[in-house]
Order: sequence, then C-alpha cells, then structure tokens
Amino acid sequence: MQQIDLHTNPRLRRQAKQLYLEAFPKEERLPWWVLWLNSLRRGIDLTAFVEDGAMMGFTASVTTARMHFLLFFAVPETSRGCGHGSAILAQLRQQHQAVTLNVELLDPEAENYPQRQRRFRFYGRNGFFDTGYHVWEVGGKFRVLATQPELDVASYREIFRKLSFGVWNVKLKKDE
Repeated sequence: MQQIDLHTNPRLRRQAKQLYLEAFPKEERLPWWVLWLNSLRRGIDLTAFVEDGAMMGFTASVTTARMHFLLFFAVPETSRGCGHGSAILAQLRQQHQAVTLNVELLDPEAENYPQRQRRFRFYGRNGFFDTGYHVWEVGGKFRVLATQPELDVASYREIFRKLSFGVWNVKLKKDE
C-alpha cells in the first residue's frame, strides 16, 4: 500500500476530508482547516493510504523521536472488514518504534457501545495494548492504546505540546 502526503494530491485530500467528516462525530473532530494548517509543520502529517489508485484509509498523525501518534485514523466504510485497516496499521508499526492512539471508552451506557467494542478488539488484534491510561481531550475522555505495553508518558505529553505549540499540558491519568 502506498502512502501519499495529502498536500500533493487534491483529489485524495478531498476524499480524506469527506471520510474524516463521516467517520468522526462532530464533538470529537478538530476543524479540518486546523488539521490542514498543523500538517504544514514538520512531524505533523495528513496521509492517504492508496492501493490500485483507490484510497483505503487516511491518518492525521504526529511524530516525535520516540512516538508516532494517530490523532485520527479512518478507513472508508466500503473497505472495512477487508483487511485494509490492519494493513495500514502493520505498515505504520514497521515504520515506527511505537504507535499510540486514543479510543472511546468501553462504556456500556454509550449509544455506540457495540461499535466501541469492535474497535477495541480490532486494535488488540493489530498489536495494540491497553496502557491503563485515560486522557481528556477534544470530545471527552478516551483510553490510550499503544504498540508498547507501557506508555512512554513523557513522549505522549510531548505529542500534545507539539500539537498545541507548547500551551496544552494534556490531562492523563493511570487506572488505579
């Protein structure tokens, strides 16, 4: 699967933006223009994953020396269950020492609880561990998953400082 920087391909950029708007609830999204402007900075990327000319998924990510953080990761609904999401994650795991992301809490009272369970299992099958941390960010409280069993808290905090130009100290808490 080929990785294409969305700055180089307007057609894929439009598709990624549409996927982003469809895949994430409004309360969990940043405005697209904020993602776009941030992606002009070193280490913050908007990437399409393409196979046979078709977009199989996209990521908005932040990379530091010791961590690759998936701020947003989405696969088109028509590509779900076909192995594309797993292929993308495998590619990222090969390229980066540690990959980290946040997922919605497994709250049985949540309207989309079955979807949250499927997502949690998907990441587990793809080599992600529940780090035992939760975080408060745009859109609410989330679980932190990583390809390393122990979260590198300093690197995780560095990701959010980078995203916020050093003004946001992320609220992160370990389970008791």
